[in-house]
Amino acid sequence: METPDLASIVMQMISGLATSAGTSVGTAAGEEVSRLVRDRLGRSQEGRAALTQLDQEPGSSEAESQVRTVLTRALADDPDFATRLETAATQNTLHAGRDMTVQTVSVSSSTVKGTINIGPLTITKSRGAYLALIAAVIVLALLLVLGTYGTVQAIFINDSPATRSTDSTTAPHAGNGLKLKPITTKNAAKAIMPDQSALPVGWSAAGEPDVTDEGAAPLEGGIELTGPDYGITLEVGFFETAASASKTLNRSDILAGWEIDQHSESLAMPKIGDGSMAFIDYTPSDHVAGMVAAARIGTIMCQLAATDTVDPADYADEVFAFTRMCIQRAEQGQQGKTPDAVVETG
Repeated sequence: METPDLASIVMQMISGLATSAGTSVGTAAGEEVSRLVRDRLGRSQEGRAALTQLDQEPGSSEAESQVRTVLTRALADDPDFATRLETAATQNTLHAGRDMTVQTVSVSSSTVKGTINIGPLTITKSRGAYLALIAAVIVLALLLVLGTYGTVQAIFINDSPATRSTDSTTAPHAGNGLKLKPITTKNAAKAIMPDQSALPVGWSAAGEPDVTDEGAAPLEGGIELTGPDYGITLEVGFFETAASASKTLNRSDILAGWEIDQHSESLAMPKIGDGSMAFIDYTPSDHVAGMVAAARIGTIMCQLAATDTVDPADYADEVFAFTRMCIQRAEQGQQGKTPDAVVETG
């Protein structure tokens, strides 16, 4: 330890004793240090005078300065004394084993520390140590902020419904991340409508699908499908935005569009696309829909009505399979792919 540093530490310990500010552990070390200093400085008239003044004026800056000056010269002139004094100043403040604690000595109203202790971490007190500590605190704060932000984002995403944007003409697909773009041409709309290859055995399509631009939607397509026991009328609305398509997926408009009693019962239906619903009328007449299923995907709305059925509920699962086929073809078309989905039953 450098002589000036040792002299400063010793003076802090002596001053702590003189002002009764030492701790119980610090007092033991301070008394030994004080004994060595008084024994060494008492050998000269100058040293005795400095110590006498300190005893008479404890805490006096002038008295402490005088003792420090004499002590510094003695330490420089007597290396053996310096070694013994350094040992005495530290032997009661350093503890064996993995843990090390540096004694804190209070001087007047300030606290002097040889190290900064943070849990198991010990940092030497210096300008560099302070800068490193400040940097570590800043990094920790940033990590906490980022961690909080990430957690909030994760909660927000997990709690958000898995739907596509309803205020844009282009919506991301939740399954594979592909964009769904609106269908704007009749040829693209016809490609989405099912042909014979998309139907199960025993079913047939009545000619080519009809696509018009004179309906409620910018483009509307329709086709009649005939099966062994009943028929399905398929209508598809091609909208410019997902929001416009979403507005049509409601009970009132669907039942009114198919001229079904508004008091018809809702039918449990698995979710298909971005949203789906089904209704059933247990007293349908010939060529009047007894069951309707509707579903939306992006900017396209599919509606299917089962006709010529005595008990439409018996065919609900099959109608749902046709609905799923329509939604899958609509999704493929909006992704820029060639629609090739087929009805999968059983």
